Amino acid sequence: MKLLVLILLTIALCLEASLTTIPFIFLVLLCQTVLLRKEWLFIYAFIFGIFLDIVLFRTVGISSGFYLIFLFLVILYQSKFEIATGYFVFIASLIGSLIFLFLSGHTHLIIVQVIVSAIIGLVLFKTFQKTNLKIW
Repeated sequence: MKLLVLILLTIALCLEASLTTIPFIFLVLLCQTVLLRKEWLFIYAFIFGIFLDIVLFRTVGISSGFYLIFLFLVILYQSKFEIATGYFVFIASLIGSLIFLFLSGHTHLIIVQVIVSAIIGLVLFKTFQKTNLKIW
């Protein structure tokens, strides 16, 4: 299970660092946190945030700090909201992507990127949810 998430995050890191500004690492982390609710995901969030900042030549720690705070808030509010639904993942990925893109300094076509990343987050969540075999 940890290896599968590690592979998914590595693919997301490669995509986000080379092709687009859509926050794929954030989307994978959000979906996995909602489905698994495991503590080791925070370690992955920290490590992949540091790697992303190093690869993109940004201030080291901004991405990992955002990932940790946002995932902590998701886990914190799991008792108040039903977080394992498509609606929650869509809204959380919409808000999280908007904040992350502002923190990263992206202002060009930000609304389109936020909407596309929310749709990708919802598709990832539904895909992970449907493939909920014995590996999760």
